[in-house]
Amino acid sequence: METTRKLAEFISRATLAEIPVEAQDIGKKAILDNLGVALAGSRDSMSKIMTDYIKDTGGRPQASVWGKKFKTSSPLAALANGTFGHALDYDDINRSMRGHPTVPVLPATLAVAEEMKASGEKALEAFLIGFEVETKLGAGINPYLFENGWHPTAVLGTMGAAAASAKLLKLPVEEICMALGIGASFASGLRQNFGTMTKPLHAGHAAQNGVVAAKLAQRGYTADSAIVEGRLGYAHAFAGPEKYDLDKITVDLGKRFDIVSPGVGLKRYPSCARTHPAIDAMLDMVMKNDLLPEQVQSISCAGSYTTPTMLIHSRPQTALEGKFSMEFCMALALLERKVALPYFKDQKVQDPKIQEMIKKVTFSIRPDLNTLENSGNPSTTVKVLLKDGREFTKTVDEAKGTPGNPLNAEEVRDKYRQCVKGIQSKKEMEKSIEMVENLETLKKITTLTDLLRGTPSP
Repeated sequence: METTRKLAEFISRATLAEIPVEAQDIGKKAILDNLGVALAGSRDSMSKIMTDYIKDTGGRPQASVWGKKFKTSSPLAALANGTFGHALDYDDINRSMRGHPTVPVLPATLAVAEEMKASGEKALEAFLIGFEVETKLGAGINPYLFENGWHPTAVLGTMGAAAASAKLLKLPVEEICMALGIGASFASGLRQNFGTMTKPLHAGHAAQNGVVAAKLAQRGYTADSAIVEGRLGYAHAFAGPEKYDLDKITVDLGKRFDIVSPGVGLKRYPSCARTHPAIDAMLDMVMKNDLLPEQVQSISCAGSYTTPTMLIHSRPQTALEGKFSMEFCMALALLERKVALPYFKDQKVQDPKIQEMIKKVTFSIRPDLNTLENSGNPSTTVKVLLKDGREFTKTVDEAKGTPGNPLNAEEVRDKYRQCVKGIQSKKEMEKSIEMVENLETLKKITTLTDLLRGTPSP
């Protein structure tokens, strides 16, 4: 049996009852985390542009646009909510994907589930299946997918969104193969667009395309039934000839769930995950040694050779560029002793004190992290040299929030509360938290999506 069909059969047959409770619990944390960052992202300037576009485009009121008090078609709702969820770069990460797993899959899942008036159980089931499909594909075609300049969140997320949508639509195996085939041709996203509005658009586009792919397949639209493994197919095109491993996609499918291992990291800071170990290191040294900006001669960071290919803005001028700048994040941690959402503003990035400190920050490749085998290792060493000659050095292998150093349940709840403050009332936010944490018992997903839209159910 070929890879695409194995994926389709897994999507068709898997049930929530067969998915480990640990995977379900982690999944609900990821869902709560993404809903919070998406609601926070709904206030971003790019989200206003997206909202205006969707209102102008129109669409039958099938699914909620989160934080915006209106509905549109399920594909357009997925587009909006996926973009909102990635607008702040505050959403979760997965090492098999080398990208963000929840943000393309959850908006597609909830849009289709809302349209179909599905239960919370069916929504959770579809989300976990979509998550598994995209991460297993990532295991098979990374690191070359990433190395070639593709944005894995977009390329893999399209397939995860298609899988989740197909599950909710109850497509038979043959039609799921078609949905994956259609989705594979939709998949796109270039890392050169990091630090611009188009990076968040990648996530929204993936969510939208997954919904469209499944809906077209449901109506009889055709595609190649062996799209993943085909000679000119998905794996070949995105990884390169003979640079993928199809066995890694299917060998543990439905047995070892990637949401458990290697797991999912929930972000503590609203910036690219590769800045997080360095931020943890800097904040720790600043607080323990009471380091002051005027004392600092230089800040030297060292890590994987792939880190500067993600953090491509060494002299940022906008908040979006700052999220992909090791230099800005180090300057911010030193000057503010905190790295948080309110500081990611254009005026903060352009602050003369920040800009002057940015010039003192350098990044180099650690010799032990200069090979393809270690390309996914986020470990980072930070050295601060003071003008009086003193040095402080700290290495962080696992930033707070990663699977090896996870946020606990109350920290996830607190992050949600901080994100939705001013959008939901205290009663609404606590009700939302309770619903997500007991998602499998929710009779109608609309009870939750009404709250996300900003129109509480009676």
